[in-house]
Amino acid sequence: MSTQPRSDSAPMVTVRSVAGRSPAMFALIVIISAIPAFLEGFDTNLYTFGSPFVVHNVHGTVALLGEVSTGYALGIAIFSMVGGYLFDRFSVKYTIMASVVIFAVFTVWTGYVTSPAGLFAARLGVGIGVGIFQPAIVALLGDIFFETRGRAVSAFAVFFGLGLFIGPNLMNPFLPHYRTPFILSGLAAVISLLLFYFVIPKTYKKPERRGIGFSGIFHRNVAVLSVAIFLFGIALFGFLGYYSDYLLKGIALSSAHAAEVVSMGGLGGFICAFPIGYMADKLGRKRVVSFAALLIAIGCLGMFSVGSITALLVLTFAFGAGWGIFVDLVATMGQDSVDDSIAGTVTGWLFLVFNVGALLGGPLFASLLPEGFETAGLITLGLSSVLALAFTLMTRPIEQSNIALAE
Repeated sequence: MSTQPRSDSAPMVTVRSVAGRSPAMFALIVIISAIPAFLEGFDTNLYTFGSPFVVHNVHGTVALLGEVSTGYALGIAIFSMVGGYLFDRFSVKYTIMASVVIFAVFTVWTGYVTSPAGLFAARLGVGIGVGIFQPAIVALLGDIFFETRGRAVSAFAVFFGLGLFIGPNLMNPFLPHYRTPFILSGLAAVISLLLFYFVIPKTYKKPERRGIGFSGIFHRNVAVLSVAIFLFGIALFGFLGYYSDYLLKGIALSSAHAAEVVSMGGLGGFICAFPIGYMADKLGRKRVVSFAALLIAIGCLGMFSVGSITALLVLTFAFGAGWGIFVDLVATMGQDSVDDSIAGTVTGWLFLVFNVGALLGGPLFASLLPEGFETAGLITLGLSSVLALAFTLMTRPIEQSNIALAE
């Protein structure tokens, strides 16, 4: 009598096993997983560039720019540990899909709000969705193979930069009306969900039960990187909250020229993220994290020190080149430094600290505005970024793989 092989004898299909079949499958997994990064970048600059018009339409004051930026960061901060925790313990696929649904609902709602409270709630909701999928995806990409962490997470940065670049250029033709771009953001999220559902396996990796809890993330590198990424959070959300307003009102650029300048931040990440990520894998992630921090510091110090459009384009591009990959490379260094089984937890922790810093960026910039845009920018962005660079120089390189299970 013939017998069928037992179903439980078949090899478990996981993200790691599929990615390991061929370079093409690895690339497909990476690209599909990184598409939500495009959504994040696209929505970020749709709102950032359009925020002066949105705030005016809901009858808010200039202070609302910082308050809404803080609400967005609050949503990310509160839920960033959730995304990392769920990565280590539950289905990464469904965690990310659920968070993209949350994102889609609230990004569309941003285009329909009519009050300051509604705007705050909408951006808080977008932040919750981003807060969950951001660390989960970066952990997924960085934890497939030790040797490819820089290149894999650079895909997140490339897609994020592309979204940043497209956002203001798409928003500008619609202004002062802005509903349609946010609807398009929601439709892009639906496409991302469909691709993720049909391509990404349900299971990430074979179960590994090594009993390592949250305390396992307390490594010297993680502590130093936590300070660096906290400071960068301050700088970045000062930029996101007020850079467009500075260009439009502080130095009186036209809407079209301001859109060109702001979009350079996304273009810098889009063009430079993969080369920088590749360098990180080949030259050492410590060195390249510091290089990205240097680009950020140059951009931050320069953007509020010059007035010519050409210089602003170059400096914003440099800032974007560093910004596009910095957070993701910091996460890979955290993953390098701890046990493989808590890659998601350490990634979530670093995103949490980053977004706690982000909570301070908008209010700090706003508190310094009476001294002028330039002073506020040089302190909030310039000083914070220089200190972040100094802390990255204190890290130690990790060159031995900590991924225990090859599939």
